[in-house]
Amino acid sequence: MIYPSVVRLPFHLPNQQQIIYGEDDDIDDVLDKPSFAASKFTSWMECNAINSEARKLTYVEFPTKFVWILNDRFWKRRKVGKVIGRIHSVSPKLGEAYFLRILLNKVKGPTSFDEICTVNGETHSSFRDSCYALGLLDDDKEYIDAIKDAGHYGSGFYLRFLFATLLMCNSMSKPEI
Repeated sequence: MIYPSVVRLPFHLPNQQQIIYGEDDDIDDVLDKPSFAASKFTSWMECNAINSEARKLTYVEFPTKFVWILNDRFWKRRKVGKVIGRIHSVSPKLGEAYFLRILLNKVKGPTSFDEICTVNGETHSSFRDSCYALGLLDDDKEYIDAIKDAGHYGSGFYLRFLFATLLMCNSMSKPEI
């Protein structure tokens, strides 16, 4: 039996992409590097803008049809191989990053951060508001899903810690369930 590869899909909030540099590097040189201008995540949105097939996929589904070319920093149509996309887990304590992750599993083919926040033609001011507009937060399903997801890899201690964190965030509408 052949198992598919897992492609890690990083993401970031607007203008918060990760930059790696040494202490002796000139900041202007660092900012001129292609890796600063085009992250895997923002390149996904750029590909959505120019490719109609890409617009039919969520970020997680994207690697099933496209492959990331690291040296050239762009997505190219996949010819062979089966893969699974995976967005790393994010704690609800991180607020907007948590809600962005939820949206990236639901929204197909956005070309910008504003499009990720747009629901039924209305652009919302935050990823959380967009989640509410899509009905993703009304029943605490995202929290139940987070606990179920963590149950696959987390220890009992971690699951209790996660549950306590969810309660302390005070954003669960029905914590008694």
